[in-house]
Amino acid sequence: MPRLADGYRWASTLADAARLLDEGSVPVLRPDETGRAERWADILHTYPAPELDRGGPPDARVVSLAGHEDLGELVARTLGRPHHVLAPARLHDPGALGPEGGSVLVVARSRALTLSVLMPLLEAAARNNTLAGVLTGRDDAACTFAAAKLLARPDRSVPARTALLDGTTGLTHVLTPGRPDQRSTLADVLDSDWGSLLVDAHGSAAHASLGTVTLCGLSGPAEHGPDGTVLAGGCTSSVCKTDPAGRTRPLAPHALRARVLGLFVCNAITLGEAEQYPSDVSLALDAVEGHPGAVLGLLRGDLDTSGHEPRLTAASLHSGARLGQIAALLDTDGHRRGIRGPSAILLGDPEQRLHEPDTITAPAPAAPAAVRPLTDAEALSGWRVRLADAEALEQGLYASLDRRPDADLSACVEEMTSCRQTALEMLLAAARTPDKGWEERVEEQSLQWGRAVLQILSRTRGGAFSRQLTAARAHHRTTHWAPAPACGYCGAPREFEHLTSPLGLTGRRTLRCPKCGPALSLPPTLGPLDLTVPSTLRPGQPAEIHVTFPEQARGLCAVHLRPRSTRRGSYDHADLAVAPGRHTITLTVPATDTPLELDRLWVVHADRFHVAYHQQRLPLLPQPRTTGHQQ
Repeated sequence: MPRLADGYRWASTLADAARLLDEGSVPVLRPDETGRAERWADILHTYPAPELDRGGPPDARVVSLAGHEDLGELVARTLGRPHHVLAPARLHDPGALGPEGGSVLVVARSRALTLSVLMPLLEAAARNNTLAGVLTGRDDAACTFAAAKLLARPDRSVPARTALLDGTTGLTHVLTPGRPDQRSTLADVLDSDWGSLLVDAHGSAAHASLGTVTLCGLSGPAEHGPDGTVLAGGCTSSVCKTDPAGRTRPLAPHALRARVLGLFVCNAITLGEAEQYPSDVSLALDAVEGHPGAVLGLLRGDLDTSGHEPRLTAASLHSGARLGQIAALLDTDGHRRGIRGPSAILLGDPEQRLHEPDTITAPAPAAPAAVRPLTDAEALSGWRVRLADAEALEQGLYASLDRRPDADLSACVEEMTSCRQTALEMLLAAARTPDKGWEERVEEQSLQWGRAVLQILSRTRGGAFSRQLTAARAHHRTTHWAPAPACGYCGAPREFEHLTSPLGLTGRRTLRCPKCGPALSLPPTLGPLDLTVPSTLRPGQPAEIHVTFPEQARGLCAVHLRPRSTRRGSYDHADLAVAPGRHTITLTVPATDTPLELDRLWVVHADRFHVAYHQQRLPLLPQPRTTGHQQ
């Protein structure tokens, strides 16, 4: 067993760890794997000597979930803080977390920290004005390693400096307070030590793309499924499943040499088993077993972030804000973007700070834009309202093109605009000189407009689904929320969001899962479709999707199957004319070069200048192994 740094000692059991605490040593439960033990020992040698018996900050306490009391008590004793157990029935109760204010460190093994547990718990902490962090790991050994790192007091005299890896643009920045951004290279950042390192990238709970490097949350030699068996076609120590050809280099988050790691990646902090792709590959849980003493990141997949959040985090770290305050600040920023509940989560001590506080307060998120006065919509009716809705969608898409050009998307939107303008001219002419055939002519233009909308999915490389969702609500605001059934895939709690427009546009209703992302966005003129989908996908194997349209349904519909990474293009696509009743669409994932990920099924229904969007997530699993029998 490798030798630990002075002040730390290996323990064989939690009881043995408690004994070592009594003897004045910081215990680390010995992992079964030699490689993990060697890595942990090397990392602890890079940390300052631990400080036991220094006492916890005022009003800082440790709370463990029921069934995790033994681990919670050990962590509380290690940190010198009071401890109590949180009953399952009191997850929503702010008073169950202790007195108002202060901070709480929630301790539990990762498998217990599903989103249905974390969301009410973090919301209760916010209502209690209590800063919150979570201490967790894949097993007891990982939890004790995470707790041991908390006892090393950082050198706060070191000048504030943060590395920002922007996988969305391919740029690398060094952020220093009071100075302009300094450009760096990915190689230089990965070869250096940092107080804080922030990753802003496209990805999932398991992977994040940084251009020539892919962050891969594989912790062992191979990826395993929920049953513990090696996942065929999954990640291995030499090949990441997101790039079987080896064009990019896989890098484990535990290798990032930073005291605080920020993961601004959709669903980056996913702790519950099978809440995303059903395997043991996890960015957050791998990072917990590495250099970072704290991991801060996005809890959900339905937050449309930008470069603002990482820079807000960097500025807050530099100002001396506590990590719990930064997580709360990111939640506040999410609320301004229409998110209900927490947006971010801290895996670490909410009382920790990297730098001494200064007179600069952490920057507050920008105030929401002033709402324009409500336009008199009484003069508009029928087709005129629908045409206004169509124009608003087009303008929202044009705005997205200003920020991120896409020639194929631009061509589709221009076709939409041409059809709508022709329909408007027909409508105005009919208002001046009515004739019997005007509505049929406008209807035909609406069909052409709908075809252009559906072509966006297959004509653009990324499908532009999230752009369409953003554009569809760009001129609306939230009026209220209503209960909704839990997510059918991951079980996370969901709510319906009801939107109206200050411009008199038709309202919308949305449904999104904090983990799986948007599930539904539609106007009241289009009802939700009855979709029946397979529970899993298999490479090369046809999948039947059943769509049932209600009576009076009309228009056009597209059913689209796409990999998790939208940059890979689509898997399969089908268009159909809408008619009442049940329709069966067969789509097939290619048999080769298909990474095993949580894929996307998009269904878009367009009718008379209105559009409804549906999304479901389906795991792509390897073909079941066949066993031969000798005669």
